[in-house]
Amino acid sequence: MGLFPRKIKGFRDIDPELNAVRWHIINKATEIYRRYGFEHWDTPILEYAELLGKYLPDVDQVDQGVYSFKNPELEPVYDNLGNELRDEANNVIMRQHYVALRYDLTAPLARLYSEFVWKRFINNQLHPGKAPLFRRYQYGPVFRFEAKLDPGRYREFWQLDFDTVGSDDVAIDAENVMVLADALENIGIERGKYVVRINNRKIVKGFLKSIGITDENLEQDVLRVIDKADKIGIEGVAQELGQGRKDKKSGAFIAGLGIDNQVIDQIVTFLNSFEQNSQRKTILDRLANLNVNHQIFEQGLEELNKIHQILLNLGYDEQRAIIDPTMIRGMGYYTGPIFEVEYLGTYTDEKGRKRRVGSISGGGRYDGLVQRILDIKVPATGASIGVDRLAEILINQKLTQDTKGPVLIVVFDEKLMSYYQKIAQDLRKQGINTEIYYGASKNLKKQLQYADKKHSPLAVLLGEDELQQGVVTVRDLELGSKMAKNISDKKQWKQQLQTQVKLDNLVQFVLDKLQKS
Repeated sequence: MGLFPRKIKGFRDIDPELNAVRWHIINKATEIYRRYGFEHWDTPILEYAELLGKYLPDVDQVDQGVYSFKNPELEPVYDNLGNELRDEANNVIMRQHYVALRYDLTAPLARLYSEFVWKRFINNQLHPGKAPLFRRYQYGPVFRFEAKLDPGRYREFWQLDFDTVGSDDVAIDAENVMVLADALENIGIERGKYVVRINNRKIVKGFLKSIGITDENLEQDVLRVIDKADKIGIEGVAQELGQGRKDKKSGAFIAGLGIDNQVIDQIVTFLNSFEQNSQRKTILDRLANLNVNHQIFEQGLEELNKIHQILLNLGYDEQRAIIDPTMIRGMGYYTGPIFEVEYLGTYTDEKGRKRRVGSISGGGRYDGLVQRILDIKVPATGASIGVDRLAEILINQKLTQDTKGPVLIVVFDEKLMSYYQKIAQDLRKQGINTEIYYGASKNLKKQLQYADKKHSPLAVLLGEDELQQGVVTVRDLELGSKMAKNISDKKQWKQQLQTQVKLDNLVQFVLDKLQKS
């Protein structure tokens, strides 16, 4: 039986166009990240599952929502101080530990930082409020096993993060908003086409405690339901907080949390208290007028006021950043200010349907993530750009420049291959991407079609006659593509596209051509 070539569900091959857009996003965003002082670090794709933790939305166990499996290698079991555990015969206890593909870049950062300060921790030299400052950015693939895949969603996708560990200064959270706005505009998203939504987990957390939801597990469940408001609406949220609801798409019944109706009414009233896209000061005043009598709520409000004032002083107005007290974000590790970037435009997909992309970036403060590993609180905050979602926007909105392919050297005669190689090498030495055509067919039309597919700007043509004369023909493929729609005289078209150049002058001619195009 033969093999059937197929991809794993939820994974895809990445073509040159998408790769080019990906790297455009990464390069432009990291220009801004470096401008703010972040350094480039990488962490492994595979981590010990216990160190990644269980922080995915809508899951309760470490092996849910992630690709997790037993490591085939037997390794020692350690206690919390890094000592090998031994049995009664003093033999080291060995185990095949569970490992997992990383589901984001933040949980591995907590492991990296914890490992970085490990010696200081075990020597009792790591104190809350005095943890070393660490600022990094990272990009790469992450993996989530989502049981249901919506169109355009994948189980492998790229994220582009920046984080600050070791400071609880809320000015850094305000800076996160500025980094996101600056990075998106540097990538090519115009101001007015996106907005950074800002909230603080302490606002909702303090409000929930003030109305009697004090159990941590119930609180997390309520937050997860509220986070679905964009998808299921306020009515759906109310049903899921209470006795449950029937999903409109699947028809399946989703069990509710069984919360008292009076408490649900208070939550619904809170969610309906804020108009979309109001002025930040208006939202802050409305929050203050709610008279929520809880310390955590008051802390959250104070932090939001500080963020607003910093952004206001530096010219980041509501066109770029707003406050949305109903925004939650699904990850369970957020503890304070949170951010989410929404793309405001729509695009037409390959089937002609108008689609809204929604969230393309997000992040927040997660002061407890290192604490879970080292049992000591280390403040941290950061954000992540969804590279693939953003790439989809850039491609569909045609917001990226067409990526030039290599100059193509047409092959007429295998006997001239040494000359083709010499020309290619001379061009490459000047930083010009150059490809020799190695296809089986030496038909000129097929070679030029190949060049068009690769977006080659120029084709270099050298035959026996040109070689004897010491010249080479250069065809302007970009100009040819533009002229093809408006000119019918083939002879005139060829005269305007092709230039005969002395071999000795070819490199400079190509350089000049590429600079002008």
